[in-house]
Amino acid sequence: MLSILNEFRESLDNIMNQAIHNRVVLYGYESYTGRFIKWYAEYYHSIKIDYLVSTDVSRSGKYDLEVFRPSLFNFNYKDVSQAIVWVAEPMTQALCSKLEAKGYIKEKTYFDLYEVIYGSDTYGVNEGHMDIFRKRKEGKRDIQFLEWLEWKYGCNFVTHIPPNQLEVVKGGGGYTVSTQKEIFPILDHCHCIPQEEDAIFDYGCGKGGTIVSFLDYGFKKAGGIEYEPKIYEVLRENIGKLGLEKQTELLYGDAGELTEQIDGYNWFFFFTLFDAHIFETCIKAICDSYHRNNRKIHIISIAVVSEYKYIEQTGLFRLTNQFTVDTRSRVVNIYESYICK
Repeated sequence: MLSILNEFRESLDNIMNQAIHNRVVLYGYESYTGRFIKWYAEYYHSIKIDYLVSTDVSRSGKYDLEVFRPSLFNFNYKDVSQAIVWVAEPMTQALCSKLEAKGYIKEKTYFDLYEVIYGSDTYGVNEGHMDIFRKRKEGKRDIQFLEWLEWKYGCNFVTHIPPNQLEVVKGGGGYTVSTQKEIFPILDHCHCIPQEEDAIFDYGCGKGGTIVSFLDYGFKKAGGIEYEPKIYEVLRENIGKLGLEKQTELLYGDAGELTEQIDGYNWFFFFTLFDAHIFETCIKAICDSYHRNNRKIHIISIAVVSEYKYIEQTGLFRLTNQFTVDTRSRVVNIYESYICK
């Protein structure tokens, strides 16, 4: 785990350790913060949330989901009154008064997660950047790893860039970011325990959020290539602000032109809608690298349509796992090379 995230983790861990052996209410589940807290609690502490409460009371919600309304506190349901409450949205005076009227005590039986993580600095504001590539998120912050790094170190990871704003790479879904919540379960499914010699390469690494997640998972080296020039500038700035230069290799250019640069990597990650020609060229380059430097290679592929034919037709790789995870594109394919000869 990256030491730069120790403060973030310790803040959440101190709260969650107090909830072991107790029922837990997660208030504010509908946001990314709520989903992240649910994942974090189960992933790091094996805590399964008993009551998920959404403040979205519209009738558009799916009633088959086990999500409660805030009125949960008004019912004498099981032992809700004895549960620990984690508030995963900015605290209001009305909510504070409601919880205390029900007998909950701040920092003993209910916890304001936003106050713990961000203090009073809950909302981001426009810092004057009109350039979409450097504009940071406005409005309510989310509690998650990369957004906390933005707040703490002045990085820029999470702001979406629409495809029509990109200067070089046209089409696709524009720039979006994946964080540890999405990346860690994928690597877990691969039974990945990074060793000293393991290194992972991200095709289309954007602002570096996935690279940071790989290092946080335990890889000692992570690299990537980015073709959009202004995104590449932000990528280098992010890695520099976090002091991760020695653990990373950041390349600018066309992924289809990579050759010997990838010889030091044995894990390859695709979460980019390359066109068929570029993707086929990337796979051929990985095969050429395999012949130059014979080693066990793993390919993680998400959202690359019909990519299997380019990988499996090489005769060097086989599909070893296919599963779904909580990402925008749910299906993940894992390939690995046959036994080295």
